[in-house]
Amino acid sequence: METKMLYYKIFEKKVEPVDYVNWAIKMLENSDTSTSLSILSSLSEPLNIFEVENYFNRAVRELGMEEPSQDDCSKYYFWYLVKQITDNESNAINYAYEIYQVVREEFVSEELNVWYEISVMIDDYQYGDNVEGITREALITLIVKEAKKQLKCNILLN
Repeated sequence: METKMLYYKIFEKKVEPVDYVNWAIKMLENSDTSTSLSILSSLSEPLNIFEVENYFNRAVRELGMEEPSQDDCSKYYFWYLVKQITDNESNAINYAYEIYQVVREEFVSEELNVWYEISVMIDDYQYGDNVEGITREALITLIVKEAKKQLKCNILLN
């Protein structure tokens, strides 16, 4: 787990103890080392959130890391989701709905309103009357097209 992804989950209060362990493992794979990082990476289920967060905070101090901003973490998570859609279309609907959640909570942008429209289409397809008669394939095609467009435009980086 990347650092900005972990912090996004922390900011959104969606972090699980295993996320910290996965982060520590990723940091060690990237050649970062500290005593607390090694201990954190070796913890196994059942995990105690207080113990895990204690080792995480120690590791951050030992590594001299600074906390990234919530905005940077949200942008990272947005791009992570967009990339997931373009890399593997099979979960495009789930990722698109998650993108909508991020956009709704974190960003105000006309260019990103398309994710609201897509979420309405997803809801109608999955739970509504599907008056438009949209198919799963058409919905995935639309989602992938938009994800590719936004990767190309770097909308949040402008």
